[in-house]
Amino acid sequence: MRTSSMCCVVGAVLASSMFVAGPAAAASSFGQLSFGGNPIAMTAGTGVGNDGYYMNTSAGPGSSQLLIGIKAHEYRNGNMPAGSSTVSSYGNSVGGSWLNIDSGTGAYTGIAGEAVNKPSWWAGFPPNSATSWGFTWSITLDGARPAAGAISMNMLITRPNGQVSTILSGWDVGTDFSAGNTAWQQNWNVGYLTGCGGQANDIGDWKIKITAFSGATVYGEQEIVVTATPAPGALALLGLAGIAGGRRRRA
Repeated sequence: MRTSSMCCVVGAVLASSMFVAGPAAAASSFGQLSFGGNPIAMTAGTGVGNDGYYMNTSAGPGSSQLLIGIKAHEYRNGNMPAGSSTVSSYGNSVGGSWLNIDSGTGAYTGIAGEAVNKPSWWAGFPPNSATSWGFTWSITLDGARPAAGAISMNMLITRPNGQVSTILSGWDVGTDFSAGNTAWQQNWNVGYLTGCGGQANDIGDWKIKITAFSGATVYGEQEIVVTATPAPGALALLGLAGIAGGRRRRA
């Protein structure tokens, strides 16, 4: 996962906005990031891997192939351990939340709330901002990082209450935004993105959408949905509260 330095950068990008032409239509698929039959290495985050992505493949500038991939995954102790699965069924989620993925709709379902274990550097973030799930994204041209100036991107996140936050606006995908961190692949936690409010407990659909464009031409877009649900223990407590309330009304 990223460090706290990214928070200031994302906040600065929020100040700008940009309108682009309507999105290019292209089919979405699920699977491994690849080009020409060869896997695309994922360089953002330890152990996040290059599989389990919802992807949009379309024609890019010139004769290039544009690939946009996004996936959701559990957040555990600041990093995904190397080799661990990032699309999992619910299980013993010590330190975070597992996610299910609906093969019919493409929607992810994760447990709302904060990750149990947070890295020491998280102390600089607002309380209740360490969501128990995060997401990873990748944009490539012909299987590699785009050259500077080739492709720009917008990223929008829609919270369960319908509020839309522009997280990235007009970002040059081929340009570094800070030392050692590249814009073409990134591994983020919703809670530390300015504009998302750090609402780790928000229940309902979170939508993460990327649009890739150059000038006024939109080359492709991809969106995933993560439906945040109460933790099983919270559901049990809600049930007990309902029973108790019913007894009080009957009394």
